Amino acid sequence: MLFSLFVETTYRGEIMGLFSRKKNKGNNNVELLGLKGHISTMKCLLMASIKDVPLNTTLASSEVDIDQVNSYQYLDASQKVPTLTQGDLSVSGVRAILTYLDVKGKGGSLIPKKARNLGLQNYWIDICFQTLGPVTQAFINKSMTEKDTALLNQVLTSLDKTLAKDDFIVGQLSFADPHVAAYVYALRSSGFDMAQYPNVDKWTTRLEGEMSGPFNVEEFQAGKLSGNSQVA
Repeated sequence: MLFSLFVETTYRGEIMGLFSRKKNKGNNNVELLGLKGHISTMKCLLMASIKDVPLNTTLASSEVDIDQVNSYQYLDASQKVPTLTQGDLSVSGVRAILTYLDVKGKGGSLIPKKARNLGLQNYWIDICFQTLGPVTQAFINKSMTEKDTALLNQVLTSLDKTLAKDDFIVGQLSFADPHVAAYVYALRSSGFDMAQYPNVDKWTTRLEGEMSGPFNVEEFQAGKLSGNSQVA
């Protein structure tokens, strides 16, 4: 199964996703418009399941044209981002959508209150964008170099060691978990052997135990890989 990756640029309060208002006063359901094969969409679905927010989800082909700002919103013509709507509110970009779902969903916020945990959360999210995302893209594209292989092993080994002593990446469940998990699912579903990282596998099982229902990765099976990086 193939996944297209994207690069994200901001976090927490500094949300740079697109915001707009839509006239949809008769419907208060939470609707997600995403793309098959996009890890950005997977992150949104993971967060919604963790926070127990029911979504009406539509997944389109990654080759869908961007022709309406009211459907697939975008930063430029090559950078599609998922869009969430509820009533007259429209939120675009995975950063903004994850934050919205965190606030709307059940339980406390996934943003750690302790400075140490917050720093670790943001460290792992940065690792996703700077290292894990690009090397996962290279693995999916079958273009891994020796450097890519070494970097991927380094990140997964560090993650495995972290999860040997903690149930979740920063100890408590946080934004780091759905972010990192999306890449792990993409690697595993694309044929990467996770056998040497047993604590990572145990962690995804624990994470699924926090979800409102089983996470169906097969929904992304029809996704087609795009070589373009994407901004959320």
